[in-house]
Amino acid sequence: MNTNVWTESGGELLKETLRQEARLWHQWHQPPTRLADWNQQRQTLRRRLLAAAGVALESSALDIREHGTIAMDGYRIVKLTYQSRVNLRVTANLFIPDGLGPFPAVLNVHGHFSQGKIAVQVAARGHLLAQEGFVVLSVDAIGAGERGTVPGAFDSHGHPGVPLFSVGETLLGAQVYDNMRAIDLLESLDYVDGARIGVTGASGGGNQTMWIAALDPRIKAAVPVVSVGTFESYVTNMNCWCETLPDGLKISESWGVLGLIAPNPLLILTGQREQLPAFLPKEMLRAYGDARKIYALYGSEEKIAYQIIDLPHGYFPEMRRHMLGWFKLWLQDRGNGLPCAIAKDPELPEKDLMCFPGKTRPQNVKSLIAYVSLRTQALKKECLAQPKVDREKKIQELQQMIRLPGGPDYIRCSAVVAGEDDGRRNAKFTVESEPGVLVPCVLLFPAKAYSSVVIAAHPDGKDACLRQAVSQKVLAEGKALCLVDLRDIGESRWSHTDDQMCLFAARAALWLGRTVMGDWVKDVSAVRAALLTVVGTKRVELLGFGDTGIPGLRDEDSPARARGAVFGNGETALVALVAAALDKRFGGVTVHNLLSTYVVNGAPPVQRYNIVAPGMLRWGDVSLLAALVRCPLHVESLVHPSGKSLSKRGAADWQKEVRLQSAMQGRGRMTANY
Repeated sequence: MNTNVWTESGGELLKETLRQEARLWHQWHQPPTRLADWNQQRQTLRRRLLAAAGVALESSALDIREHGTIAMDGYRIVKLTYQSRVNLRVTANLFIPDGLGPFPAVLNVHGHFSQGKIAVQVAARGHLLAQEGFVVLSVDAIGAGERGTVPGAFDSHGHPGVPLFSVGETLLGAQVYDNMRAIDLLESLDYVDGARIGVTGASGGGNQTMWIAALDPRIKAAVPVVSVGTFESYVTNMNCWCETLPDGLKISESWGVLGLIAPNPLLILTGQREQLPAFLPKEMLRAYGDARKIYALYGSEEKIAYQIIDLPHGYFPEMRRHMLGWFKLWLQDRGNGLPCAIAKDPELPEKDLMCFPGKTRPQNVKSLIAYVSLRTQALKKECLAQPKVDREKKIQELQQMIRLPGGPDYIRCSAVVAGEDDGRRNAKFTVESEPGVLVPCVLLFPAKAYSSVVIAAHPDGKDACLRQAVSQKVLAEGKALCLVDLRDIGESRWSHTDDQMCLFAARAALWLGRTVMGDWVKDVSAVRAALLTVVGTKRVELLGFGDTGIPGLRDEDSPARARGAVFGNGETALVALVAAALDKRFGGVTVHNLLSTYVVNGAPPVQRYNIVAPGMLRWGDVSLLAALVRCPLHVESLVHPSGKSLSKRGAADWQKEVRLQSAMQGRGRMTANY
């Protein structure tokens, strides 16, 4: 049957609603006009940003270790590692000019290069600045370069970095912390002038530049390249997870972060031919204009500048000329800050800059997924070690964690359009769950009278939901079936067609202080409430699915799985579980292919990003969600984050864990069966 409710797609409407919300937050944040007000605001702002990024300062020895030296003309390159956290090392290159010093220094951070610090464009800045009398520290960001799953991998862009959210951390925060430790390293060197440290990078490296310069006052000059725009422009546009801050737009706009750099010198370089909407010159100028107002409060307008250069996205030689002039002026007291001539890059093979050029590396030089695995496993053990669980407190924490929207159950419900298709009566209607958010619903009636309605959601939409055998079984059992498209699913899908992992929607929600999971729970609850006006007082149950993979992909297609092609396990099944845990008015819940845990064990998760729940493993896990459900719960099948189905033994162990979580609440009888 035709499950469409609307004659036109609702995707653009939902997208525009998100943009409007971003615009409102942008307008909410306005620069102060008095320095005293800003000085008071900046302390709170810095604290909130560090907390949102999950930056927890630790105390551990740097334990600097050298792994070889390369002699160059006028400088040398030391290949080294340092300890960022206990048993977690960062691979780096240190460019040191000939002479005694003390020299000014520059932290050189890379963007989305799989090679990391050794990429030619990244290393070129080290060569250039070392020739000009700067010590340069080039570091591998976690998940890239020699810190990838294998040397040269780039993990931060996708699956491996997302589980950091579940432990209350972020890729952005992990990079900030590693870079803080890099500054510790530079300050520890007797040939470095610790009062003259700068930072630069492009794209993702430019993002790192902005954040470390804002959050660590030891940075005295910064040059972010092709990376500055408004946070408003991030919403519904493409960026990386390392450029994502939960609740970011509720906390500040980008001018506030740039303002934290004041009154230290800041030069913003942007490409005239930039293609990424978030970093277009017009967005940079909006951020720059308000940041300049903060510099004006200090009487330091000359310390903030920008250049729009007729180049595309990248850190090209012309950008390096501008960067060099800026650092010479503000870190060496030389010149007038204008672009300088630069020498030809030396020819040096990338592999020569590797700390560990072979196929192996020390165990403490961990990949991102290895670090995430350790963190998620450790937090899970802490959760299970708790002697008791306060149910009501956990419910409140869950609502806060998923950023469940408040307000009425729903705004309004459209007129019902009755019809018949393939011999079955149906009713189509739309529920407005929040202002501007529409949920299309198709209610299918069984042949005879019915006593309950089952709300069913599938991550691939109403059509996919109707094709499931269990959906037909619901109708055969004499229950009505209400098919719904939650936000960014089916008729309301607005994400790019090639965004199969729902990156755009998940990132937009986080920047706005939301989660897709929380929004979906709101949609489900709105439909439940609206059904009372459509069908009267009927028992309402939930049915949620996790997709088993890309259409046409068989479970036994192991080569495709190895390529990371499988995605989609557990999304709406998980949301059905959360909704039932939070809303006791549901009469039952059934889930298929439910994600069994947020704990990662060596393999990147394959779920779409709309299940991101910052702090989930600090709160509990999926087993606790199941234990919080008070209505009858039927778990038909379970999947691991890697996408594999749990074995019978694995499912039994999970059931024991649910019983344990139930016992920790003081509950003697469970409503779940498997």
